Amino acid sequence: MQIAALSSGWRTDRAQEEQILQILRVVPRGELDAVLADLDLDKVIGDVDDHLWGPDHRTQLLDLLLQDRREELSTPTLARVIASLHAGPTPRGHQEAIAGVLLALRGRRFHDLKYRLNTARDHHDLEHLVFRDLEEDLQEQVLEHIAEQAAAHPTSDLRVLCDIDDTVRCALHDDRYPRGTVYPGVVELLTQLDQGAAADPGRVGDLTFVTARPGGPAGLVEEYTRDGLAELGLPPHAVLGGSLLNLHTKAAIAERKLQNMERDHLLFPECRMVFIGDSGQADGDVGAQMAARPHDHVAGTLLHDVTGLDAQARADWAARGVHVFDTYAGAAAHAHRLGLLTADQAQQVARATRTGLELLDLDPQQREHLEVVLSDEEASLRIR
Repeated sequence: MQIAALSSGWRTDRAQEEQILQILRVVPRGELDAVLADLDLDKVIGDVDDHLWGPDHRTQLLDLLLQDRREELSTPTLARVIASLHAGPTPRGHQEAIAGVLLALRGRRFHDLKYRLNTARDHHDLEHLVFRDLEEDLQEQVLEHIAEQAAAHPTSDLRVLCDIDDTVRCALHDDRYPRGTVYPGVVELLTQLDQGAAADPGRVGDLTFVTARPGGPAGLVEEYTRDGLAELGLPPHAVLGGSLLNLHTKAAIAERKLQNMERDHLLFPECRMVFIGDSGQADGDVGAQMAARPHDHVAGTLLHDVTGLDAQARADWAARGVHVFDTYAGAAAHAHRLGLLTADQAQQVARATRTGLELLDLDPQQREHLEVVLSDEEASLRIR
């Protein structure tokens, strides 16, 4: 009998569970991944209210997958198993099983698993796993292992951290565009930074959105934010949220973003980081403070001007590693100068910016102003 039939959504009895376990035990080497594709891991091993299996057989399945036959599982399948283990409340046994897998892996396989866990299907990403689900002793062990593997396997890969409001979409302070407008060129810039700066182009997990928005119960706000971003055609990404306590002042918003960025660095210390934010909510200070910290991994901050910064203010920010831009062609020009994009990639962003701007219904005066700014930024890239 096929596993899909045995675990098709109806609660199984002990005999069926034992039969599935026996099938899995005798699956030939190299075929276990394909067999597991038919198994609903959330309902079998996840600690959720409607799980199908009893605790004894769940424990046996975990031992089989994460100890006896762990080396046969592909990285995507390992990520599936771990995601199921912390899909709901994460008891100590599940925490130990997750930490055991992470501590056992080395090198590229370990780094690949990290990135896959960071682009989980919901708010249960790597940050949630390490900083919220693992108890302190296990968290310390995992973070120490991450640091050791980063030192042993350095990389030139780039972490792309990006604000959302007034950075991806016009939302609060920017009066140049209609509210809700996705800024022309921003998706192309994030895509090019995610793919072009990595040693392994197209690898999942380099892009993370950093926001002070509260995560909400069960991560509902983070999931809503993720769903809203997904429709833009962005690369796989994570969302690091905030709490209601961080929304009352700009300083509190900045502190939460700094905490999120510092956590990201602890999870990916092998990578450089670029931060993209806007001038309306202390993002410049966030980027400058990160750049001043002793780990020296911040490649630069790109700051979207939504408040009308003058030349002196822009020069002051540049001296602190924060580079101000007006449109995403200007952001691409800064990224190219920082060595984060090739000239061709920067020009692709500039072309996408112009194409997107032409499609928007803007006030004539605003359009004229943006056209002048964009032409200057295109000239800095020698767009023809």
